[in-house]
Order: sequence, then C-alpha cells, then structure tokens
Amino acid sequence: MGSMARILKPDKSKLKRVLKWIVIVNAGLAAIGIVIGRNGDFVAQIHGTSLLLVLTAASLVAIEQGRFRSELRYVWPVGSACSTVVGLVVVTLVWGFQPPDVFARPVGSMAVVAVAVTYCAVISVIADRVRLRLVCWVGALGHSCYVLVLIWFEVGLMPGTVLALMGVGQTACSLLVVIDFMGSRRAASVSSRSLDRKAKFCPYCGDKELVGSDGKMGCKNCGGGFQIPNS
Repeated sequence: MGSMARILKPDKSKLKRVLKWIVIVNAGLAAIGIVIGRNGDFVAQIHGTSLLLVLTAASLVAIEQGRFRSELRYVWPVGSACSTVVGLVVVTLVWGFQPPDVFARPVGSMAVVAVAVTYCAVISVIADRVRLRLVCWVGALGHSCYVLVLIWFEVGLMPGTVLALMGVGQTACSLLVVIDFMGSRRAASVSSRSLDRKAKFCPYCGDKELVGSDGKMGCKNCGGGFQIPNS
C-alpha cells in the first residue's frame, strides 16, 4: 500500500524528473522521424507517439497544479493514473498493438475520466470565484457521467442532442472562467504597478533625499511630508 500511494501521489521532484525524460524522449523521437523520413508509416508512428507524450505530460502537469484545491483531493490521483494508462495504451495502438475488444470500454472510460479531471484541474488553477468553479466542476461531472453511460449502455434518448446541449453549457462556463481570469490578472497588474510607484523628488524643495514606505514619504532636507496616491 505504501508503494502504491507513492505512485499515485508523486512528489514534485519526481514529477519534474519524469517530465524532463518525457521531453528528452519526445525530442529524440522527433529527430528520428526527421532523419528516417523514407518510411511514411514509421514517421507517422514516431510523430504520433511524440504528440501523445506531449498530451499526456500536459495532462499530468495540469492535474499536479490543480492539487492545491482540497475539495477534490481524492479525484486528482485517479485522474493522474487514468491519464498515464490511457497515454500508454494509445501509444501501443499507434505501434500496431491490437488489444482484445473487451478492453475498449474500460480504456474509453479511463480516457473520459482523464479528460474530465484534467479540465477540473485547469479550472482549479484559473478560477478564483468559488461559485463559478463549482458550476464548471458539476458540469464536467455531469458531462463525463453521461458519456460513461453512453459507453456502457444503449441509450436511445437523443444522446447527440443531450451531448451538444451539455457541450454548449460547459463551453459557456469555461469562457466565463477565462474572462474572469483575464480580468483578475489585469487588476492585479494595475494594483502592483500602483504599489511600486515611488517619488523621486520632494514636491516642496525638489531634493532627492526621501524616506518612507507604504506611500507615505518624507524629505530629509526640508522635513516636508507627503503621500503618494494609489492611482
């Protein structure tokens, strides 16, 4: 159990080491594909593997960054495990491995879980408003659960229409999160610039010998005091 827990919950140093090796292997595969360009199928397999490695690494990084949200602390390890397994399975498919049909539904289910958890992790990082974050999380949960039902059961209740409606709602919530994130970044940037503003000359005598902090300044030469406005 201890070793399994360490696998499902790697520390950041191990994650960085794994990602570095993924980058190195990815670059090596790209170089091989460029040098050995005579066999089109082999080149396609090389670049397909490279792309899958990048996608898997991006998913793992996003999930690792979203772990600080304790509300979903039991979901992050599951998402990391599913993302890793799906990435490995799809790489084997690229290289011609044909698993039995019985594995299709389990692997498809893990892919749905990996995508949903990665999405929730991205939302966790960029969404500061609790209500907006919860709406996106609940939408992702409902969307993924419905897709899982479609994978395992025969549903005749207009699955395409329902999925389209869910997709529209999820897209709208995601765009609201992105807009809110951009607005918060802009406000933080303006605030930091205001706090960093410093006076260079005394408004009374023009001397440069100034002292003070938190916007309240004083002149050593004439003793005059003044305050720097925040905006």
